[in-house]
Amino acid sequence: MENIMARRTKKPGAELAQQIITQYKPQTVEDMENAPKDIFEPMFEAMLQGEMDSHLGYSTNNYGAKTTDNRRNGYIHKNVKTTHGNVEISIPRYRNASLSLS
Repeated sequence: MENIMARRTKKPGAELAQQIITQYKPQTVEDMENAPKDIFEPMFEAMLQGEMDSHLGYSTNNYGAKTTDNRRNGYIHKNVKTTHGNVEISIPRYRNASLSLS
């Protein structure tokens, strides 16, 4: 019978955590505490951008013919309260305003 204790399975976020540590290179405990806050902003903005792409039916910088007259219209900046403090994010805007992302 195989020794279950000898087999260590990685936790779901272990590989991602290692990549973050490798790229972020925290030097202090404070750096480690700030890492989630620093990562939250670009991750959240990428999710909002994906929602916008899906809603409009085309991706950012797509200069081809569109099936809708609705177009992107810049960004609005909002502060989001997180467990690690306030984070300012840029929320994509568009002309029709038929989907609320804020």
